[in-house]
Amino acid sequence: MYTQFKTVGLISKPDTTDISTTVQSLYQLLKQANINVCIDYETAHHVSSPAEQIMSIESLAKQCDLIMSIGGDGTLLSAARAIVNTNVPLIGINLGRLGFLVDISPEEMNVQIKQILEGHYHEEERIILNTQIIRNNDVIHEQSAFNEVALHRLKSPGLIDIETYVNHNFVNSQRSDGLIIATPTGSTAYALSGGGPLMHPSMDAIVLVPINPHTLSNRPIVVDGKSEIGIKFSQRDKHKAQLTCDNVILPSIFEDDTINIKRHDNKIRLLHPTDHDFFNILRVKLGWSKAPQV
Repeated sequence: MYTQFKTVGLISKPDTTDISTTVQSLYQLLKQANINVCIDYETAHHVSSPAEQIMSIESLAKQCDLIMSIGGDGTLLSAARAIVNTNVPLIGINLGRLGFLVDISPEEMNVQIKQILEGHYHEEERIILNTQIIRNNDVIHEQSAFNEVALHRLKSPGLIDIETYVNHNFVNSQRSDGLIIATPTGSTAYALSGGGPLMHPSMDAIVLVPINPHTLSNRPIVVDGKSEIGIKFSQRDKHKAQLTCDNVILPSIFEDDTINIKRHDNKIRLLHPTDHDFFNILRVKLGWSKAPQV
């Protein structure tokens, strides 16, 4: 088989054994196509591979032409954050639950992966966010997020008081449980649960979704993808807050800290089967257009 992908990396869901059959089938499929296969340390639990082909996700990204994620959306999110500084495309095999991002099922994997390897696929670019925690004018931590950045109260029944800025322009002050800053990809995740809008993944935009705001008129707002979001804490607020990027917990936030969020310089390249349809995914995953249950 001729393919533009000479070396493929496999990244699988950690701490699970029920995906072994799928991982082994995919591994054999690639080997039969004369493709050099590299695997991360988690995947090494499921297949036998030479030691020199087992490496970290970051090393995979440097050596591979294509990365395949086997698991759920969370596995693909981790892979995306790890390869954001490369131009390596990413494919998701769905062994999770909802699966907005991973759209190849194990049942259709053999046929669809062969088609993709032969060059028959749909490619899209999606934005990713970069978050900085700034303390005393120094960046003390930096983290990327494919879905969303979430700021929320930590171990306290009280609300937190935060100030939001867009391109250094003051937007509002709010007392709430927190704030979600999401990409179009993340608009179908935590932001959707918080009442945010669905956005087509091709959009260059960022949505800000308050979490249980004390003021009912405080609604989600969509801004240009090139915007820089700034978050500060009201000096009268003494409640502790926690910051996460795609559920990755960042270091503790202090009341004098500033949080800066903006679009990453790079984008994530996702490959899909040729029949990929975002609106069909919405219909299936969200239960749209179903007949009433009798």
